[in-house]
Amino acid sequence: MNLKLAWTVGLLTVAIAIAGLASVSAQHPYTTQSKEQEKIFFPASEHPKTGVGWEITTTSGEAEIALARHLANTGAKEYVAWWCPHCHEQKLLFGKEAYQIISDSIKVECDSKGINPHPDWCEAAKIPGFPTWVINGRQYIGVQNLKELAKASGYKGNTNFKYVHVSRFF
Repeated sequence: MNLKLAWTVGLLTVAIAIAGLASVSAQHPYTTQSKEQEKIFFPASEHPKTGVGWEITTTSGEAEIALARHLANTGAKEYVAWWCPHCHEQKLLFGKEAYQIISDSIKVECDSKGINPHPDWCEAAKIPGFPTWVINGRQYIGVQNLKELAKASGYKGNTNFKYVHVSRFF
């Protein structure tokens, strides 16, 4: 009888812990800390703010800011939609400060309900999905890790990026 009670209490404890983690991850990007980079993906469990999307909750390091400046200076473009959770994952990889540089200079909003929209530019560029990066005339579709963007753009600076994107199915 005592063994059965202990087993039940143990199972309830695990269930409560899992429920707690699920409620926390519903509000914030999922992250795990490794020695090198923090792994991140965004479980879009709440509706985005109309025209804007979700709040960027990560911070930028020197490498993210330098890459964002490089991408802006080399004429790269990032095509996005405010409601796209993958676009938000891309924002989280850069962090708030670096993504502000992207937003101010090279981001193209493809949805007419977004801030400063240019759906005609997206149509003209034949954007197949979001996010899509255009770097040196080549399209890179989907969330790109910052090392991939650095390589594609010829960036030679600091690549000690804080975050790395992981698939939802790892």
